[in-house]
Amino acid sequence: AQYLKSDLLRQFDMQVNDFMDSLIEESTSLEPAPVPAVFSPPMSDKERSKLRYCSLLCYQGKLFVSRRSLLDELFEVNHIRTIYHMFIALLILFILSTLVVDFIDEGRLVLEFDLLVYAFGQFPLVVCTWICMFLSVLFIPYTLFYLWAQSHSGSHSHLRLYSLLFGTLFLLYQALGLGFLPTYTVVTNSFPPASCFIIILEQVRLMMKAHSFVRENVPRVLAWCKEKNDSVLTFPPDGFFLIYLYFLFAPTLIYRDKYPRYCVLYI
Repeated sequence: AQYLKSDLLRQFDMQVNDFMDSLIEESTSLEPAPVPAVFSPPMSDKERSKLRYCSLLCYQGKLFVSRRSLLDELFEVNHIRTIYHMFIALLILFILSTLVVDFIDEGRLVLEFDLLVYAFGQFPLVVCTWICMFLSVLFIPYTLFYLWAQSHSGSHSHLRLYSLLFGTLFLLYQALGLGFLPTYTVVTNSFPPASCFIIILEQVRLMMKAHSFVRENVPRVLAWCKEKNDSVLTFPPDGFFLIYLYFLFAPTLIYRDKYPRYCVLYI
């Protein structure tokens, strides 16, 4: 069995080396991709005027536009595709060699998930903690901001006092509700590494989401207060809560009322 194992490993090494040599020879023989396939073509006059218009709106912050993914552009290059396929092939060979070696040594497939089970231990408590964090971020910052905006919409006096009050409540929520309580839960229950990372990373993400929501909408409320007689400018917009709910799941930390989305057709 030991001789068969060493002979099998030697054959695998020879096959991997031959495969790598053939891939390297193939990649060096490929012709370089034309420049227009990698870089974007020159802009037309219409696109230049649109770019100048967007630069005039730079004071509004980052502008999300539809564009191709960087990976899509890279995979148009033959060399990048070759390297990608090399990694896939090496991964498959590594999995096959590990399975064969385990079968030779143990006489069976060794599927040990003890480390995985330990790393994601106390998972029900992790899910409950995340649900509490998400629901608090969904309702508390939105409610505080909405009440603050309503206080500015009417003829209330002491607006600075209202701003100080709601701002203090929001900072206390950020520090205690999202900062202290999840950390206390992790430390008290001695979460394993993976479960601990889930709570901490979600804690940071939700804190940044809530901060971005307030930071991007406060100037809009102040501008709306100055132009309340303008019938075109309204705040909050229709479906404001649903927009905020979508923002909590969107893969971005910058709040906007809408984002460019591709139409996906499911057949």
